[in-house]
Amino acid sequence: MNEKKVQDMPLSSKADAAFRQAAKKIIQRARQTGTPVVVWEQGHIKEIPYDHFEIATAAMEQQEPRP
Repeated sequence: MNEKKVQDMPLSSKADAAFRQAAKKIIQRARQTGTPVVVWEQGHIKEIPYDHFEIATAAMEQQEPRP
């Protein structure tokens, strides 16, 4: 993304983009190592197998915020 466009984005959009980028890296590392992704969901710790993220990552890429 263009540096000028990033500067013009609201802080909430920047935070959302940072979380999405971090999630992609975590999922990528889980695939490389064959380990589950651990999340907090509805007050409980949950392990999600790395291979359950194929659809989720595609959906995340479609929802990328646009400045």
